[in-house]
Amino acid sequence: MSKYTTPASERVPIVQKAAFGAGHLVNNLLPGALGIFMFFLLTAFGMDPFLAGLLGGLPRIFDALTDPIMGFISDNTNSRWGRRRPYIFVGAILSGLLFAVLWQLDENNTQNYNFWYFLILSLVYLVGNTIFSTPLIGLGYEMTSDYNERTRLMVLFANRIPGRLDDRSLVLGAHRRP
Repeated sequence: MSKYTTPASERVPIVQKAAFGAGHLVNNLLPGALGIFMFFLLTAFGMDPFLAGLLGGLPRIFDALTDPIMGFISDNTNSRWGRRRPYIFVGAILSGLLFAVLWQLDENNTQNYNFWYFLILSLVYLVGNTIFSTPLIGLGYEMTSDYNERTRLMVLFANRIPGRLDDRSLVLGAHRRP
């Protein structure tokens, strides 16, 4: 094992690491919530399983197209706040607002209405989420040029901790002991 230590100038303060990791929790919101929501679409709303499956897949295809575009825009932005921060700020607000609006379905509406409502708002939400998350991920690679520090930042704070906080077993209460 190597005895390499990260130079003090390349260390990212713990507060910045925690803030960076907290932002990554949002990246798991829609996929995690959608998995649970599929149950309600099928049972409470009586949606056709094919349509519910489309709601899970079509937005992800759209997201795969918008992410590289946002990456290009973010990479080529020059502002006094940096090339990532303005998008992270605006995207965080949009993501938060649109995520709340996304779930305002009514079981009394027709299946067709609920399908189109959720599909269109999923696509709009994903635009806001792309504005937020694509620059956030890029920012992580720019916070330090040290390989070991960047690995700690990305593994522990961007993936491990937010992944545990978003664990569906915690949300559903399955972690409780009798």
